[in-house]
Amino acid sequence: MEEVDSLRIKQIPHDVMIDILKNLPGKSLLRFKCVSKTWYNLVNSSNFTDIHYNHDCLSNDFVLLKRYIGNDEIDAESNYYKGHNILSCHSIDESFKSRAPNVTYFDNYIGVSIAGPCNGIVCIGSYRTIFLYNPTLREFWELPPSQYSSTRQDLNHTMQIVAGIGFDPKTNDYKVIRIFNFDEYPLIKDVSTIEIYNLSTNSWREIDEVPSMIHPSRCFKVLFNGVFHLCGTMASPMVENWIVSFNFSTELFQNIPYPDGLVDMQGKNLVILNECLALICYPTMYFWFDEQMPQMVDIWVMKEYGVKESWTKEFTIGPIFIQTPLSIWKNETEMLIESKNGELVSCNLLSQEIKNLDISGDAETLEVVVCKESLISIKKEREEWL
Repeated sequence: MEEVDSLRIKQIPHDVMIDILKNLPGKSLLRFKCVSKTWYNLVNSSNFTDIHYNHDCLSNDFVLLKRYIGNDEIDAESNYYKGHNILSCHSIDESFKSRAPNVTYFDNYIGVSIAGPCNGIVCIGSYRTIFLYNPTLREFWELPPSQYSSTRQDLNHTMQIVAGIGFDPKTNDYKVIRIFNFDEYPLIKDVSTIEIYNLSTNSWREIDEVPSMIHPSRCFKVLFNGVFHLCGTMASPMVENWIVSFNFSTELFQNIPYPDGLVDMQGKNLVILNECLALICYPTMYFWFDEQMPQMVDIWVMKEYGVKESWTKEFTIGPIFIQTPLSIWKNETEMLIESKNGELVSCNLLSQEIKNLDISGDAETLEVVVCKESLISIKKEREEWL
């Protein structure tokens, strides 16, 4: 490759260079950092990484898929740890082709879960540990153990744990929320235990004011407008009653009601559709003893955030085979679904056409987040606080 004339590069006006580079994919920009010191400093600057991430470019979007590939043992406790969690990035178009080599995640526990993204960074966690991960940079950042979790001797695969990442624009600080549910026989707590991690201090602290119990549903973790949304429930009887929101700036919780007329035992997953919160409702099925039958799926959209009366049933789809709805993707025209036997399929919301994406994992382990390429380094963000 011919050496680039650094003098000519410097002659390009700074604003013009930014306008050109912000349109390029992250993968190309990572290569361009090697061209010259000028480009390295520009692409590596916090100002440019923010501009690039916030620039509206559909080609920078992709799907991050987490799935578990286990062995053939059945009903063995050790089987929770005898497989691998695979992270893969896929194009946002109908080809769903791989954009980069798969990553085998460090933790081999079957219950590893993902949440996000926040500025292109996702949170990956289990009862064992939590990592922040930038798929574009393929960069991992391990969070330290908290004093609370370090003193618990009963953290294992029976614990109900969920975690998510957010950003506080008031303090320019990344935060992680971690929620524990402990079944302490003979009493069951009616609220969850909540911890908050601050990147600025690289430490955890506990929050006392929790309005209810939070159910760690696999596909009910949505970051929307800087607020993290989860599934709220009562401990007894175990009924899912509302959406619980957590504001990363104020660190306050709020309950958001469901639309009227939903069945208590109906499956409910939360997604974003057309820049609104949307609730996917479907019959709960247990394939290991129920006959596998196609089911009807309803999608409700909250047109005005936080207003119960604004819930509108936007789509009714089916009958289709569905284990778990995962996410809305492809310019918000299709729904990714975990179908029978852990197969990943896509359903067009208008035509209801089903396409098998020829990828699968163990049943009830598939999770998806739709990401945008990001050059924001969590390690660099941490260094700025030192």
